[in-house]
Amino acid sequence: MKNLFFFSLLTLTATAQAAGLEYHKEGAICDRTSGFCADFMGVSVALTKLYLGDKAEQKLMAEIKKVGIKDFDATTFTMRGGLTCDTKVKTCWTNRYDKKVDVKATKTLFGQ
Repeated sequence: MKNLFFFSLLTLTATAQAAGLEYHKEGAICDRTSGFCADFMGVSVALTKLYLGDKAEQKLMAEIKKVGIKDFDATTFTMRGGLTCDTKVKTCWTNRYDKKVDVKATKTLFGQ
């Protein structure tokens, strides 16, 4: 639960659209504004470095350390625009409140 709160703080004001996200054909979604990338396993430091650079990687690691590595759950996250994904159920939603499936994000991360 701590990580959902953590990533909610990183997002901009929630909107119905996940505008400004980068979808990569390799199965990753990146959010430059929030400063992290994710794949089918969840938030990824390696993908963040690959797609967003060293500074984004360092900032993400600093935020993870603030939460505590033991308490950090990379499997559930919220990105810009409210896009929320849960790798345990292999689904992304347009936001965490109305639970409308985001087909593009779900297909990008989980191939479904």
